[in-house]
Amino acid sequence: MALNVCIADDHPLFGQALAGVLNSRSSDFVIERLATVSDLQSRISRDAPLDLLLLDLHMPGAVGFSSLSWVRAQRPRLPVVVVSANTHPETVRRALDHGAAAFLSKSTDADDIETTVRQVLSGERGLHPHLTVASKGETLAGLDAAEAIASMTAQQFRVASMLVEGQLNKQIAWELGVKEATIKAHLTEIFRKLGVNSRTQAVLILNKLMPETSEDHDAPPG
Repeated sequence: MALNVCIADDHPLFGQALAGVLNSRSSDFVIERLATVSDLQSRISRDAPLDLLLLDLHMPGAVGFSSLSWVRAQRPRLPVVVVSANTHPETVRRALDHGAAAFLSKSTDADDIETTVRQVLSGERGLHPHLTVASKGETLAGLDAAEAIASMTAQQFRVASMLVEGQLNKQIAWELGVKEATIKAHLTEIFRKLGVNSRTQAVLILNKLMPETSEDHDAPPG
């Protein structure tokens, strides 16, 4: 039976390598590749079968764990495997706390990638082969921010992400092809969901979702 797998990663060489690993191990996988959070949101919003998502935390349009939290809210039954070069123990712990079924380093070898994917598809959770996981979990502030992100519409999520990038209302409106008044309306709702009343406060809250920095600069698997 075909298994629909989505690889969401903006690095073309790594996405190609990851797809190659899966395709070389089985003909069961039907693989899609996406490069931005906007593309991911469009795919998640479609009423089309999807069995597994392999997600990079640092795609354009993402604010740390925001894309993971949003996807988990929209598709609670969809298993998500985070694949990242940032393997800081607290990043791994927080990704699992935000609902990731597994966490893989981008330097994970092909055998471990296949094994982890198979285990996740069979229902196993909390996997992190060869990685250290911090004992301290996500903070309440981070979980609250994730809950707010999860309640946002796709367009509100885009606006919130652009807000964190420092874009002005008119810049966001131009990029999304809507009127500035529409952006102001979205911001009002975003502020309400975050429990704040200013752009600065909103950015501070959303930055609670940023992962820990890591000195791990893993290369894509060959």
